[in-house]
Amino acid sequence: MSEAGSNPFGLSEVELAFYEFAKASGKDGIKFSDRPPTMGVEEAYGAMNSLLKKNALEVVQINNENMLRAIDLREAEKASRLSDEARIVYNAIRGAGNEGIWTKDLKKKTNMHTIVLNRTLKALEQKQEIKAVKHVKFPTRKIYMLYNLTPSSEVTGGAWYTDQELDIEFIESLKTACLKYITARSFPRGNEQVREAVYSAEHEHYPTATEVRRFITESRISSVDLSVKDIESLLDVLVYDGVVEKKLPYIAGFEDDDLSDDEGDDPSVPFAYKAVRRTASRLPTEALTEIPCGKCPVFSFCTPDGPVNPSNCEYFKVWLDW
Repeated sequence: MSEAGSNPFGLSEVELAFYEFAKASGKDGIKFSDRPPTMGVEEAYGAMNSLLKKNALEVVQINNENMLRAIDLREAEKASRLSDEARIVYNAIRGAGNEGIWTKDLKKKTNMHTIVLNRTLKALEQKQEIKAVKHVKFPTRKIYMLYNLTPSSEVTGGAWYTDQELDIEFIESLKTACLKYITARSFPRGNEQVREAVYSAEHEHYPTATEVRRFITESRISSVDLSVKDIESLLDVLVYDGVVEKKLPYIAGFEDDDLSDDEGDDPSVPFAYKAVRRTASRLPTEALTEIPCGKCPVFSFCTPDGPVNPSNCEYFKVWLDW
């Protein structure tokens, strides 16, 4: 009750009780017919109408039904000092949160003429009530959000973008560091006679994304505070590159394939990551093993007297020249 306790509007006891009731429902809101258990119908509707006029409540559509939702009283106080046009625009931008709202969508939502809307936006920007931000996916669009909000990772692109540009050099340096750390944890060390030694199937100490994040943080490789989700996306790239494989923790009597997809998606069971050892082929490369006939795309109709035959075969000529 800290926000309402300050009571910037001088809310009556009944208004305050209804506001706290609506606020307790969070983002889900309440129905127009809902009211506190101790409040009568007439009293509840009176408080509701008063709070709507004071911008302490807003009408939102959830699942195709109009609902009432409480507004932060500090935001409501700001909106109450604005003109009617500015209040409509401000509330529409506030409702978009840290995702922001595109000017085209803002125009549809407020039903304002372009000239009036642009004038109102400019006035709100000058008062530092709102700000324009760039969206990494839509760089040509003008996106607005409240001045004190930090844009979401959906807007900025997250840790992998700098000034709306994908930071390739930063990503590659982190990939290299992660792969080096995972490789050091993937194979036994200290046995020079057995260079291709591997751990047993029961080995449980392959690093998780949380451990890789801790390594990155403690090594101060990145000045950006990366989340576990950021690290997981980076490790997924290494998996797609074929240099790391994703493993479920070892469970006695089970293999990775024995676990169902639902168990594999369980967030409480963190994946471990193991480096893939690159080994050179032990088989010698000889001309006979590279003969083109074995993988020729027109082998089925290659005949001595046909249009395709060994005497005019382009693949054969290359192989013989080699």
